[in-house]
Amino acid sequence: MPQRTLTIVCASVVSVLVVVGVAIAGGAASGQQVRVAQGRFSHHRWALKVQGRHDRRCYELWLRGKSVADAVGTCRPDKHRPPLWSRLVGITDDSSASVELNVTRTRVRAMRLRVGHPNSGRPPRWMPVHTRRISRSDARKAKIRRNFRFAVLHSRGRLCVKRVILFDRNGDRIDDRRVPCEG
Repeated sequence: MPQRTLTIVCASVVSVLVVVGVAIAGGAASGQQVRVAQGRFSHHRWALKVQGRHDRRCYELWLRGKSVADAVGTCRPDKHRPPLWSRLVGITDDSSASVELNVTRTRVRAMRLRVGHPNSGRPPRWMPVHTRRISRSDARKAKIRRNFRFAVLHSRGRLCVKRVILFDRNGDRIDDRRVPCEG
């Protein structure tokens, strides 16, 4: 009887250690969720959080107003070369405010965007935007590569990017493209 009890105890200890080891290994593949940017405009707040999960880079974009809060997220492969420019996610708060996340390669330092406002009657305008890179410590916490730059656009009303011109650190034009409006 004591030998059988000892066998049961040892088996349960081994199974607990296996479960704990799997939990630790699973947690090691995911980084912390790190807030890398935030701001205010027109009685609204926005925030961008990133997190690495199993060789993927996940983004979460928040928009909070007086009465409404919303968040949207997406995950992309944490590959070596992200696209030259990409519109990843965007949120509109009852058509009173919008935020949008744009991701570029590290080579892109600035953008000029032709921004429209659907259903508002306002004419499209050119908007200069500087891209940002996350810090080394934030990348380490989130467990992601620093091989991208980002910009969070915000606007009163609905936001619609129609054209993108990309520039490098010297101000030389890298790319000029028309993009479909998703606003």
